[in-house]
Amino acid sequence: MTLLLLVGLGWLYLRTVLLLAQVSRHSAEAQLGRAFQQELRDRGLIDAPPGR
Repeated sequence: MTLLLLVGLGWLYLRTVLLLAQVSRHSAEAQLGRAFQQELRDRGLIDAPPGR
């Protein structure tokens, strides 16, 4: 029974770590994408999104 509990807690820990790593990676990629789109807007290569 203890082994089952430890396996369950280990699985939850690894799942949480992987989820946080994914969120962190996505945030950096999203920030880079926004900066790139802003650069294109500043150069007049794309239109500003509606409502701005």
